[in-house]
Amino acid sequence: MANGFLSSLRSRADDVRDDAERYGRRASSSLRDTGERLRDRGDDARGELSRLWGQLEDLVERRLGPAANDVASRASYYARDGRDAAYDVADQLREVTRSRPLLAIGVAVAATWAISAMLRSRR
Repeated sequence: MANGFLSSLRSRADDVRDDAERYGRRASSSLRDTGERLRDRGDDARGELSRLWGQLEDLVERRLGPAANDVASRASYYARDGRDAAYDVADQLREVTRSRPLLAIGVAVAATWAISAMLRSRR
């Protein structure tokens, strides 16, 4: 009777071991498949992000490049206009100073006095 009980116990232990091995193989296979699917999805996401980044770069180059060139040319135009206006004012001041030197000296003295009075009042 003890032999029959031990034999039955051994048979059940073998069945449990076989079931555990089958479960382990299925779990391992399932985990491997899940890992591969996740890796593929990650690769797809990386590819999509790379594609979108390329599109963004193209859009920036197409849209912002010409706009930046336009802004630079306008800034250059305004700088030239400003330089020309400054030269005109300097020429006019030079002409007035040459034609009326005493008036120019009086204006310079008055400007100096006004500036020094403002600086003294700040202290």
